[in-house]
Amino acid sequence: MLNLPIQSPHYNYLLKGYKEYLQILGYSDKAIKGWPIYVREFFHWLESKQITHITHITAMQQLDFMDYISRRCNRRTGGALSSSSIGNIVCAIHGLGRYVNSMGRYSTNIFLEPPPKEQTEKNILTTAQVQLLYDATFTQQEYNPVAYGQRDRAMIALYYGCGLRKSEGVQLNTSDIELTKRLLFIQKGKGNKQRYVPIATKHVEDISDYLKEGREWILQQSTNPEKHEAAFLLSRYGRRFGQPESRLRFLLKAAELPANVTLHGLRHSIATHLLQSGMDIEDISKFLGHSSLTSTQIYTHIVNEELKIKNDE
Repeated sequence: MLNLPIQSPHYNYLLKGYKEYLQILGYSDKAIKGWPIYVREFFHWLESKQITHITHITAMQQLDFMDYISRRCNRRTGGALSSSSIGNIVCAIHGLGRYVNSMGRYSTNIFLEPPPKEQTEKNILTTAQVQLLYDATFTQQEYNPVAYGQRDRAMIALYYGCGLRKSEGVQLNTSDIELTKRLLFIQKGKGNKQRYVPIATKHVEDISDYLKEGREWILQQSTNPEKHEAAFLLSRYGRRFGQPESRLRFLLKAAELPANVTLHGLRHSIATHLLQSGMDIEDISKFLGHSSLTSTQIYTHIVNEELKIKNDE
């Protein structure tokens, strides 16, 4: 898709401006890199239908494009595109519509509807299993067991205790943490939204210990010129810890817990546990940074299903 030819000067102009638009608005690096590629495919498809200006797109042609996307093969695997991949394409083209309308020169109405998300099993840990994961940070360590144990407990505090998404934890800087107020500031969450996340009292100590001791040790030991002084989570080389899920897999194995639990599974776990403890669903939605209650309501189904299983036993 990266090299699909575009002949229309109008489309090439929009494509260049769209990428600059995403950069100016502070979208994620993933969106800045990926969304113009999806839009290029959209423009390429439009040209194959002899449509060379964005204002000429009809409702029927938008439906035809969605039909094309739903049938197109994944160029890497040869299989069909997943609903999440199609959703990313739809998001990119909706962003294009916002960009075009913001210019004030043209007006376009893009209403593509993403397919329903695939229902996948949510691998949720019990509170007892979370404790086992936490305990593993004290016993299963290489190199400096104190420093890396503190880093791993801080990681659990972020992804379970604060329910962060992977990217939110990776991008977190030390300056985003206000321990006296027990708050984390998420500068760029999903949809480029900002929010404050409360830190539970039991996790404040773990984050504080890591900041004062473990993190400082990692920085001092690293001779890497690319070490990241601002990043909160650090790799053993002093760089921003970009792949915390690899460390999670290590801890899961050490704790003899299911290997298919992910960072997002920790997020699902805390949401479920908060709901089980009686927290209002609206508050859980704000805590997770959901844009609507629809995304949060999945946890009510999980809790209800667990209650049903217990009652049937």
